[in-house]
Amino acid sequence: MYWAGLLIHSGAILAAASLLGCIPRKLLPHQRHRLILTGFGLLLIWPLLSAAVPHIQVPLWPSLRTHDSVTVQQTILAIGPRSVESQAANWPMVIWAVGVALALIPVALGHLSVFRIARRATRLNDEGSMRLLQTSCRELGMRKMPALLVVAEPVVPLTFGLRRPRILLPSDYTCWSYHRQHAVLLHELAHIQRYDVLAQLFANLIAAIWWFQPLCWINCRSLRRESERACDALVLAAGVRPSDYATELLEIAHGFSQGQRWSSAAITVARRGELEARLHAILDPHPSSGTKKSLFVALTALAVWSLTASAITPSSQQTNSSGGIFMKRTVLSGLLSSVGLSAATIGGSLFDPSGAAVAQAKASLYNPETKATAETTTTPDGKFSFENLPAGQYILRVEKPGFASLFREFNVGTDSKLERGLTLKLGAKEEAAVTQVAKGERTAFGQSTDGQPIRIGGKVAQANLVTKVQPIYPISAKQAGIQGTVDLETVISKDGVPLEIRVNSSPSDDLTQSALEAVRQWRYRPTLLNGEPIEVVTNVIVNYTLAP
Repeated sequence: MYWAGLLIHSGAILAAASLLGCIPRKLLPHQRHRLILTGFGLLLIWPLLSAAVPHIQVPLWPSLRTHDSVTVQQTILAIGPRSVESQAANWPMVIWAVGVALALIPVALGHLSVFRIARRATRLNDEGSMRLLQTSCRELGMRKMPALLVVAEPVVPLTFGLRRPRILLPSDYTCWSYHRQHAVLLHELAHIQRYDVLAQLFANLIAAIWWFQPLCWINCRSLRRESERACDALVLAAGVRPSDYATELLEIAHGFSQGQRWSSAAITVARRGELEARLHAILDPHPSSGTKKSLFVALTALAVWSLTASAITPSSQQTNSSGGIFMKRTVLSGLLSSVGLSAATIGGSLFDPSGAAVAQAKASLYNPETKATAETTTTPDGKFSFENLPAGQYILRVEKPGFASLFREFNVGTDSKLERGLTLKLGAKEEAAVTQVAKGERTAFGQSTDGQPIRIGGKVAQANLVTKVQPIYPISAKQAGIQGTVDLETVISKDGVPLEIRVNSSPSDDLTQSALEAVRQWRYRPTLLNGEPIEVVTNVIVNYTLAP
């Protein structure tokens, strides 16, 4: 569903950028080019917009369910020692990274091909060519003249280079007519004046990042097409007759029927696949009359639409996200997660043995590998959170006067969100345990001082459960039509009290909170091993169902 959301939101931005340039057709080619390029820019900062604006969930159809039910079951698990929490490979991110690398290959090969040919080229410095270049630059209002390079092989005239733009010409350029030389130079100089090589490279890089979005590649072609038409318009504005210019373009295209594909490395004067539409636009006696006001209105509409698309999430009443309006995670977290970097979160709730929330407790997080530390205090309802964490191992220490210090270890992956329900024991913790953590020795999740916790489930767990509080279906979840299964893993102390509750999966925060509030109040009969009470781990499944 996450990748589907990316496709929908990115498609909304790119489609709007294309449609606004066509409906109505009141924009000139250079204005449509700017509009499409703005769409790519908005796509680049979309993660920032998505994280900053409020999230508004819009149901696609009203809910027809009127009854609800909550069922609880504990799965049957094999008895055995619990291993340290493993970190699975993030295959979606691996596939995305491979796709980006593959999409960048044509861009890199295009640059390599152009610069390989440029190394074999010689500079054109004859008096006639330099005089025509100077005249063409003056007609376009350009002060700095680019270098003219001639290569002894059939190439289409093209412009390349970001810091030092250059124009690459075929060896027979000096044999061309004055009108063809003038038209070609004006066109390529227009590309330089408009920074089209940089714009096309930027669009191709964004398309590589969003390679799974087909509209990116479609808009890349549209961007190149509009840049050619914008340059054609500048050539005509310089005084070249439309019929003469169209004839020269047609002859150049026929002379190089094979053509070259330089990707974003260069901009050619004539591409056969786009020539027919360009000739029609050049010879059109009724061109569009775009104004700055039209462009401003289009850009404003695109920006407003992008903000709206970033905030609204369409969903059915069976969605797995929480309903209503809420603020997303921090801007930094959304930005990092969107580009594949880590933005993990460790949080949860803190309770005393009676089940009451523990406020103003000091929570410290320590990374034994990087030595990084972070601190926070629990809120009045016992909650704490550490956000924007890089992937790795962490040791959590919770302290409050009158309670024993609590230590837990976590392995977090990229953009993972761990939630824990923790219970502080009364009394002072042994000095040996403090020394153990201080030395960097890590204890596995739920490990007791006597050994590893043991997984139990099924009939064994049901027989040992002496106090069971039934979870209550949250009203907000029912109103939003949210249903699903909350999968919890609970560490049970030797006294039968839930020490730590881990949320393996949940359809929404509301259902998670409901399940945690109930399960933390459960009490078990101590489980004995060889006559001694031990800590155990059990899985609890809470099913929230809306019936019609």
